[in-house]
Amino acid sequence: MITIYSILLVDDSSFMRKYIANILNDTKKYNVIAEASNGREAILKFHSYKPDIVIMDVTMDEMDGIQALKHLVRLYPGIKVIMCSSLGHHFYVDECLKNGAKAFLVKSNLKEILNVLDKVVA
Repeated sequence: MITIYSILLVDDSSFMRKYIANILNDTKKYNVIAEASNGREAILKFHSYKPDIVIMDVTMDEMDGIQALKHLVRLYPGIKVIMCSSLGHHFYVDECLKNGAKAFLVKSNLKEILNVLDKVVA
């Protein structure tokens, strides 16, 4: 039996959300159940949907991904969050991992998203 993992996608770009959702929904293992365009929305959607995994952009208006990550980890210590950004600066990577992200993915390397997800759920 295959386990299907539910995903909350968080990115201020609707194009990027759709792109990632298409990659994930083409698998039999991952299903995007909700989307959000900023950190505040992500927190509300997480409370409502309780997805298995959150994939979240770092830089967004209103509330950025790092602030939302800190908030979610404080409320849900076992949460699985994969942070992603078009900027792979060491500062962002270190800050995300230090604050509870399970992985960091650079958007220019989205082909790796399934491998990263498989490692996070293993």
